Amino acid sequence: MIDIILDDIRYAEKKVLPEGEEFNQERRKVIQSMETNDIQACPGSGKTTTLLAKLSVISRKLPLNQNNGICVLTHTNVGINEVKERLGIEGSKLFNYPNHCGTIQSFVNKYLAIPAYIKLFGKRPLRIDDEIYYETIKKKYGRIVPRRLRYGVEQKDSDLIFTMRYNLDNFHLVKGIYGNQILKSRSTDTYKALKKLKYSTLESGVLCYDDAYALANWYLKEYPNLKKIYSKRFAYVFIDEMQDTMKHQNEVLNRLFDDSVVIQRIGDTNQSIYDNKDAEGVWEVDDNCLSISNSKRFSKAIANIVRPICIRPQQLEGNSNIPNIDPVLIVFNETHINKVLPLFGELVIQNKLHVEPNNNFKAIGWVANENSKGHTLIDYWSNFNKEYKVKNDYNHLKSYLEPQHYDLIKSKGAKIYRKSILKALLKALRIMKETDINNRFYTERSLYTFLNENHNSCYDKLMLNLASWVLEIQRGNDIYESVKGFIENEFKSVFTWNNTSALEEFFKLAGEVSGYSVSSNIYNYRNKGGEVKIELDTIHGVKGETHTATLYLETFYHGYDVSRIIEYLKGNHQLTQKKRTIQNLKMAYVGMTRPSHLLCVAVHEESIKGHQKQLEECGWRIINL
Repeated sequence: MIDIILDDIRYAEKKVLPEGEEFNQERRKVIQSMETNDIQACPGSGKTTTLLAKLSVISRKLPLNQNNGICVLTHTNVGINEVKERLGIEGSKLFNYPNHCGTIQSFVNKYLAIPAYIKLFGKRPLRIDDEIYYETIKKKYGRIVPRRLRYGVEQKDSDLIFTMRYNLDNFHLVKGIYGNQILKSRSTDTYKALKKLKYSTLESGVLCYDDAYALANWYLKEYPNLKKIYSKRFAYVFIDEMQDTMKHQNEVLNRLFDDSVVIQRIGDTNQSIYDNKDAEGVWEVDDNCLSISNSKRFSKAIANIVRPICIRPQQLEGNSNIPNIDPVLIVFNETHINKVLPLFGELVIQNKLHVEPNNNFKAIGWVANENSKGHTLIDYWSNFNKEYKVKNDYNHLKSYLEPQHYDLIKSKGAKIYRKSILKALLKALRIMKETDINNRFYTERSLYTFLNENHNSCYDKLMLNLASWVLEIQRGNDIYESVKGFIENEFKSVFTWNNTSALEEFFKLAGEVSGYSVSSNIYNYRNKGGEVKIELDTIHGVKGETHTATLYLETFYHGYDVSRIIEYLKGNHQLTQKKRTIQNLKMAYVGMTRPSHLLCVAVHEESIKGHQKQLEECGWRIINL
C-alpha cells in the first residue's frame, strides 16, 4: 500500500499548481486516498490537476515492493500528453514496465486485441484505426461483394459497409456496436457477402477501433485466467473522465481486474453524454464517494442556477473570484427568433466581457439538423452549417493541400496544415504498401522515428519542408508540385521504389470538395460599444470547453428541451426514470456549465408560460424579445 503524507502533497503542489497555491481539504483527501473508491468532481474543478498531483507523488515511490504496476487510463491522447508534459522526467516511470499510462483504447489494443489477433491469424495486425479501416473496406467492397448484390446494399443503407460491426458476443454482423443484426437472415447471399468482406478486412490486418473489443471479449473467454494475471500485474488502476466510459469498455475492464486491485474512477456522472445516441453510461456512484465540489470555472451565480439541473445532485460551489452576473432567460416567439443572437452579443458588451482577456463566446444547442416539428440551431441563424468539420481522408494529394477559411485557422491554428500534409504523406506510403519494422502501416510517430534513425538527411529535409509548406499555404501559394516532388524523389530513394505507377491516381489534380465548409459558423455582432464573435456549435462539440459567456439555445428533440426540464430551471430537482428527461438533463448540465461569467438561455415563450415568477425568484433575469 502506498502511503501519501503531507510532505508528499506539498511536493505535488509545487509540481502542478501555480506558485503560492495550495490544495484544499477535499482535494488533499482525494490525493491521499489509496483505496478503491469513486471521485465525483464538479465541472471546472481541476480534477485532472488533482489526479496529476497524485500521480506525481506515486511516480516518486516507484517501483512498488512486489514490482506491481500502476495503470492510468484516459479517453484521449490529450490527457496522456498532459501527464507527459506536466510531470516531466519523473512521470516517465508511469510509461515504462510494469506500468501503463494510455487511453482505454490503447490499453485494450496492447493487452487483449493484438494478442488475440496473433493467436487467431499468426501475425500482428497492421493498424487499428477507423480512418484506414474505412479506406480499406471501401477498396475491398467492389472486389468482394458481387455487383448484383451491391445495389440492394446501397439502397438499404449507403453507409452500411462503414457502420457494420461484430457483435461482441458471437461475431455476427450488427449495425453499430450496440445495434441489431444488419439483415433479418444470416443465410442470404447478401449477408454472406458482407461477412466475407468484413472478415477479409480483418484478416488483412486492418481493424476499426470497435473490432478491438470484439477480439478482446473473445480472448477473455478463451483465457479466463487473464483476470488473475493482470490483477497481479497492476496493483492500482486510475480512470480519468470515467463518465465517458461506455458499456463495452467498462465490461472489458471489469472482466480484467478482480477485487485485489485498487481502482479509482474520477469524473462527473452528470456529464455522461455520447456522440452515439445508442451508447450507454455505466458509471453508478454510491453515496460514499469522494467529492471535489468547488468549481474554478464559473461564478457563484452560475453555480446556484445549474446545481439542480442534473441527474444526480452534487455539491457545487462557484468561484468567488469571478464576478456574479445574473443568468439570463431570453424569451422569443416565432417572429423574433432572429433577434436572439444580437441580444446575446449586446449583453456581452453591456457586461464588458468582450474586453476580458482570452475571451470566448459560444451559442450552443442540442440539435443541429433541420426539423419540421420545431426549432434547431439553423433556425437561430440560417448560415449555420453542421458539416463544418475536418475531413480526414481524400483520394487525391491536391485535396490535402488546400488553403482553409481564415476563421478556421484562427480557431484551430496553422497546425491543421501540418497535420494534413503528413496525412497526405502517410496516404502515399499506404498506397505503396510500405510498412514499419512491425509490419504495420506508418503513423506520424513511426515515420519520424524511422527517418530520424535510418535516413537522417531525409528527416531533416522533411522537417524543413513542413515548416516551409505550412508558411506557403498560409500565404496562398500552391505547394502541390513541391510535396509531389518530395514523394517522388525523397521517398522513392528511401523506400527504393522502382515503379510508382500506383500513385498515378493519387497525383491526379481532380480534387474532392474541401473537408471544411466555407462557413465558419461565427456570427459577428457589432455596435458602438464593440464587436463580439459568437461561434455556434452543438453541445457535443463544446464538451470540456470553457467560455466567457455561453448562450444555450432551446432546440426540438422529441419536444422542446427547455420546456421538458423547466421545473429544474426553477430549482425544483426531482428524481426521474424518464429516458428523454435524463438525456435532456445531461445535455443541459454540460451546456450550461461551460461559461465562466455569463449564462444565457434562449427559450420559446410557450416553454416558460406561467413559470416566469418562479424563475425570477430562483435567480433568472428574464428578457422578452
